[in-house]
Amino acid sequence: MKRSLLILLAISFLAPPIPTHAYHSESVQIRSLDGSIDFSLNVNDTVGGVSMALSDLGNDGISEIVIGAGMGSEPRVRVLRQDGSEVGSFLAYAPTLGVGINVTTCDLTGDGYDEIVAAPQRGGGPHVRVFNRFGEAIDGGGFFAFGESFRGGVNLACGDLTGDARAELVTLPAAGGGPHVRIWSWNDGVQIEENFFAFGADDRGGLVGDVSDKNLFLTQQHTSSPVVRTFSFESSVVTKNEKQLFIDSLGVHSLVVHNKNIMLSTASSSYIYNESGVTQTVKVADGSVHIASDDNILLYTSGRVLFVPETDKRIEVNVTQQRLYASIDGILENSFLISSGLSNRTPLGNHVILAKVPVVHYAWNYGEGNPNNYDLGWIPYNLRIFPHIYIHYAPWHSNFGHQMSRGCVNVSLEDMRWIYEWAEEGITVVVKE
Repeated sequence: MKRSLLILLAISFLAPPIPTHAYHSESVQIRSLDGSIDFSLNVNDTVGGVSMALSDLGNDGISEIVIGAGMGSEPRVRVLRQDGSEVGSFLAYAPTLGVGINVTTCDLTGDGYDEIVAAPQRGGGPHVRVFNRFGEAIDGGGFFAFGESFRGGVNLACGDLTGDARAELVTLPAAGGGPHVRIWSWNDGVQIEENFFAFGADDRGGLVGDVSDKNLFLTQQHTSSPVVRTFSFESSVVTKNEKQLFIDSLGVHSLVVHNKNIMLSTASSSYIYNESGVTQTVKVADGSVHIASDDNILLYTSGRVLFVPETDKRIEVNVTQQRLYASIDGILENSFLISSGLSNRTPLGNHVILAKVPVVHYAWNYGEGNPNNYDLGWIPYNLRIFPHIYIHYAPWHSNFGHQMSRGCVNVSLEDMRWIYEWAEEGITVVVKE
């Protein structure tokens, strides 16, 4: 099956257009290695970028780009032409989902046109949705790729594994999940076809993969020495090949097979690897690369932030980005905008949570009549990281993403409640630029 970039220009005259949506905030750069594609995409306050897939939805021989929003944005799928102009967009889930989404495309139904498949990233349930090329749901409400309580995120691969001109969908647990592979086919809805473990059952590195030439290529995600295994599906699941790669990063972000070459992108460096090592160094905003390809084009962009090198629970506050990151064993758990010190700088360096304080009275008296006096009242949810410096809820403003505080780290109520319940005394807190 030919896999190519998603473009709806040729088919936009055949059906009502997908509803459009206004976007703002930061810019994500999308480029091809051959230089033929290079444009910026404006997104909401997303953590580390977007996911991508390529598909010729109009069957006109021209590939378009399917974009899945990253963490911090509403769960919107956008369809772009190769010049970056938008054909349309739609919400894959309720706008309050709160996590990013992964996307893939392939012809599941066998009607000659690719469908768009979406799944939540880490923090969301394993609820997979299938849409036609116009962004209309065709899955009867979707299905759960794994147990409904799983919150590790679902990675996707899609393509024809059996040679019947109809694609199969592959669902893979993301980092933190076991190596449990499930393969689905379409028969007036999805149905399970294969169910197996790609690596040892106790491996919790997660999986990423791709389908090419009726083979499934899989590798571990949360590792610096990924093993790539090739599987075929004839009368049973067969492991055809195995190769180990070594990367200058804690994790693999994405895997594609481009022109019969296995290529990996990383979660915390700007390198793209093939079986011989580094094949390309690219410029991305956050040091994390997401790649996608069709028969002709290899695209890359800023990927979502997945890993940091430290283990156990860790909080990182980036005062340049005005954003907090919370991770466990190097895997991102949550991220949100904050407001650090304006008049008094939030102290940089390595700290720990000294105390979890349920309620703090934020007030200061410099002397009677002093205009700098303040009394902000009793505030719930406080994490002390430095004498008189807290990560805390700030009900007096909503301008998160901008320096506003007197040295503390201001957080919205919803985000502060989450981080307060998640954090523990003694865990590392890094404040950096």
